[in-house]
Amino acid sequence: MIKISSKRRRAIAVLAISAILALAVAACGSSSSGGSSGASGSGGGSSSGSFMSSAQISQLQAVVNQAEQVPPFTNPGPPFDAKKAAGKKVMAIPTASQLPVCEQIAHDVVSIGQMVGMTGKVFDNSGGPSGWIPGIQQAISQHYNAIVLLCGIDPNLIKPQLQAAKSAGIAVVDSGLFDSTVNHGSVSPLVTSQTNIPNYLSIKQAADYMLLQNKAKPFDIFEIQSNDLPAGIVMDKALRTEVNTYCPKCVIRSTDIPVPNWGQQVQPAVSSALQADPNAKVVFPIFDGEVPPASAAVRASGKDVTLFGDYGGTPAYINQMGAGTLPMGEDVGPTHLWRAYATMDEVLRILSGNQPLSPDKDGDPSRLFTKQNFKDVNGPNGGFGTAFVTGYQKLWGVG
Repeated sequence: MIKISSKRRRAIAVLAISAILALAVAACGSSSSGGSSGASGSGGGSSSGSFMSSAQISQLQAVVNQAEQVPPFTNPGPPFDAKKAAGKKVMAIPTASQLPVCEQIAHDVVSIGQMVGMTGKVFDNSGGPSGWIPGIQQAISQHYNAIVLLCGIDPNLIKPQLQAAKSAGIAVVDSGLFDSTVNHGSVSPLVTSQTNIPNYLSIKQAADYMLLQNKAKPFDIFEIQSNDLPAGIVMDKALRTEVNTYCPKCVIRSTDIPVPNWGQQVQPAVSSALQADPNAKVVFPIFDGEVPPASAAVRASGKDVTLFGDYGGTPAYINQMGAGTLPMGEDVGPTHLWRAYATMDEVLRILSGNQPLSPDKDGDPSRLFTKQNFKDVNGPNGGFGTAFVTGYQKLWGVG
């Protein structure tokens, strides 16, 4: 047996401990690097201080920069004499009157009809089939010529009533029903015509901006879905696709709250979610009609949480965001007047004896409003300019 002096044993022990420490440090460095690479979502190394690569950040920034600009107007179809619709009546039914932009679109529809000699009425309601059906029945009994369903009312939920309206010779136009980037010209057989809008693209832009604003590390999101509207389903998919692509370690938790229940259920749902998840940095209401109760819950929580998503483009909310009185990061959506003009282009073509256009042609664009450009919402037509107004009026022969 070989004897080792106490001095030599101490030297061997020191070397062993040094080796163990070196391995531990190397292992920690390997874990950190691997986690960063895995969170980037695609190739090209992670940008310093972010879960995304430099290329991804540049890509999303380009999308956001474009989305913040004023959308251009393109003629949707050939000109026609809209005054042939004079003397006819239109019933405008918003998804829910508590949605400021949808309610305003309904009033704009009636006002545009008056410009060419039509009369009309806005049927106020609190949302859902029980709110829409009496409006359709009234339009049938009072011999209206057109019914306009606004903000993507699902015709399948009121199928018998729409069939009765069409049997009575009433044109039914569903405004903002399908998605122009997903459904590609599809028209529901239950309506005479419809307009499709880029909901998927709009929420994609909102999600991209959210990712850029929270790029330091993966974060948790609480989403408020509203799947009673077809657009809500499409926009939920857009959010999840972007997050899975650019931040697979980000966590999305969600709840589905129908439109008529927003006033009662959104605030307690957000409060519970923020209490349960200390890592939540974002509340993502799909529609900005959910902003007031969601904001109240965020403020009451005292947490550093911001609202993103917020589709609607409501000027009052955008101004409050800019003033710092609402905890919003952005608001994306249309201007109510452009949506009304695009919708009435379909209505007037039908009532003047012309064929309706493809629903993607008569859609309307969205604009992304952030704290960088929020003041534009106080400009002409909510920051969308005047080109679409003069363009449509010229097509109709009234400009």
